[in-house]
Amino acid sequence: MLEDKKIDRDFSYYDDMILSDIYTQSVDAYLDDNWQKCIDGFEQVIKRYKKYRNAVIQCRKKCKKNVDKFTPIFIDNIDDFHFYEKKVRETLCLLKCNQDYRDIAGLNSLKRLPYEIEKKIMEFVPYEHLHICYYQKNQFQDAANAIFTYLTIHPKHEMSISNLRYYLTLPEVEEAKVKNLEIQKFVKYYMEGVKAYEDELYELAIENFEKSLIIYMDSENDCRIYCEGPFDQGWHPEFTSSVANHFAYCLKCKRSCSLWLNNINGDYQKDLLSSHYNYLQFAYYKLGDIKNTCQAVESYLLFYPADETMINNKMFYSKLPKVQKNLNFFRPREEAVYYVKRQEYELRLLKYISDEFSLIDAKLSTSKNKSDKKSINNEKKAVNHPPPGHSPSSRLVAATDKFLEKKKISRRQFEIEKRLNKTKIIARENELGGKSRYLAEGFLIDSECDSLVQLAKIAAVKGDGYEDNKSPHSKNELFEGLTLGRAALMVYFGLLEPKKLQLFLHSTETARGHVKKFFNLDQELFFTYTHLVCRSALTDLSERDEDVYSHDIHADNCLAIDDNTCLHESPAYTWRDYSAIIYLNDDFDGGEFVFSADPKAQNIQSIIKPKCGRMIGFTADEKNLHGVKGVVKGKRCALAIWFTLNEKYYETERKLAEIILERVMLKGPFKPIKNFKIPLNYEKLLFSRFKEDEILKLLINLS
Repeated sequence: MLEDKKIDRDFSYYDDMILSDIYTQSVDAYLDDNWQKCIDGFEQVIKRYKKYRNAVIQCRKKCKKNVDKFTPIFIDNIDDFHFYEKKVRETLCLLKCNQDYRDIAGLNSLKRLPYEIEKKIMEFVPYEHLHICYYQKNQFQDAANAIFTYLTIHPKHEMSISNLRYYLTLPEVEEAKVKNLEIQKFVKYYMEGVKAYEDELYELAIENFEKSLIIYMDSENDCRIYCEGPFDQGWHPEFTSSVANHFAYCLKCKRSCSLWLNNINGDYQKDLLSSHYNYLQFAYYKLGDIKNTCQAVESYLLFYPADETMINNKMFYSKLPKVQKNLNFFRPREEAVYYVKRQEYELRLLKYISDEFSLIDAKLSTSKNKSDKKSINNEKKAVNHPPPGHSPSSRLVAATDKFLEKKKISRRQFEIEKRLNKTKIIARENELGGKSRYLAEGFLIDSECDSLVQLAKIAAVKGDGYEDNKSPHSKNELFEGLTLGRAALMVYFGLLEPKKLQLFLHSTETARGHVKKFFNLDQELFFTYTHLVCRSALTDLSERDEDVYSHDIHADNCLAIDDNTCLHESPAYTWRDYSAIIYLNDDFDGGEFVFSADPKAQNIQSIIKPKCGRMIGFTADEKNLHGVKGVVKGKRCALAIWFTLNEKYYETERKLAEIILERVMLKGPFKPIKNFKIPLNYEKLLFSRFKEDEILKLLINLS
């Protein structure tokens, strides 16, 4: 809500105007440089829209409640007439309720907003105008608040980001007072609950989390009720079809309510609701309230039945004397049961609607499908040797299910930001003897490095990713690698802990964020291939041969022929734009990374010694010829990552791995036959799982 101004202003001018006219006049004032009228108008739009929306919601809530236990005109429910009678009664109530509000607030107060204008209000477009108007009136703190609010929904809007940065340089703007003017009401209690929890004030934490839960549930319910608005069918369907269409339209709207609530200042927190129960279970335990502890545990497990930590907590609590005397303590809370059941029913229903109507559309488009098949067949003929991470099967899954559509902020963004804050650059271009390169530390801690090295020991395949060649770079070394697709399948079949795949994904995503930030990229940077690799000396060499390389000097996106020639053509991976390597250990001899001015390593520019958590980042072109010196003794492990600016070459196995991880966290792993092993060429198996596993199919459709 906008802050009250110190100077009282007369807004009676707007009393007899409908909301859409106020919006239109405010835009005109903005375009005419009438800054005060722009401010007054848009502030009225925001204020009046909230009143309008709340009036609609309260009216619908009242009418739903009034007909909840109605007595039907005829006692027998013939042809489902009770449902229709209920809706008729609800409609009569809505008409009367709306008229009562108009009698108080004016005849036009509940006139429906045009969709185009309401959409702009809901997307905070008024704040985009307001920040300019505030700025022109020297209200700089208000300007900063307005643009920050706009950014919570449009976090990648470059001009707004630049404007906020500028406002923060002004002496009149206090950074600590910059706030989201549309923050959800429950967030205040949630944040106070987190603070009290961290301060070990568990009674206060419980009080705040319980308040937050109530307001969250009420807010989502209000949002869902508001979704039950008009729907332009665009045609004249039969009675039954019109009811079904309108129902599906409202249901899709209701599904977005949790997205709206879980956007905290532009950061999407998928686990926000379930985290209430996570905090509550420990806070109640610290206060000795074991019954509420167990209920919170069981409530959390409704959201994530396979969560390893919470399962262990449940086992611990179940051994307490109080719990053993009262085995019925582990009962989930009613609001959690209702919420999760409703979510699952809606997801299944939407999937059913999507699947069944897609089949009908397919039958109506037979000729189109035939031509599509021809183009697919032609495409298959053109692809002989797919690059690592881009098998035909994984591409097909991604293409079929529209994986490459733009999404909201990743649920892992908060974790990535925390990791990025712990990193530091230790060498730049000058120290490394070239251009577009840098060295940083702090991407992983020792225990995480050990975990990833252990992952390689458990799951890496000899020569994996390089056509089964066990020594693709040097005859003196054994090369072992692990792709995300193979790691995901191992998690799926219960052969690997989910946390190891999670660490694999998180650490490499941190690298992507760091590379994008360092090179100040103003466009999206996509993963194109990720590889956990280890190189082991086949024999301990007593003396190093300086001319022996584990990986010869090369560029990552072109063929380095001589000092002045690097060919951007096949078989080079020409779409690779940036590269990064995160090192996992240093308990070996040799294996240094080198930058060279030429492909024959006659002019070495810099040498980098691997170390846990150290990362080298650079452009993938001829400016950064590089190689790896031979490993003399021991095993050298690292995460090798390549990035692209071309979305066409996005690493589809990463997306498949994320979906599999979500499936396992929700429902646990799929149990295979005894002595099951992931095949060397695993792509067909990965593809088949997304065709046969109903849960994966559901998740992939929702992603």
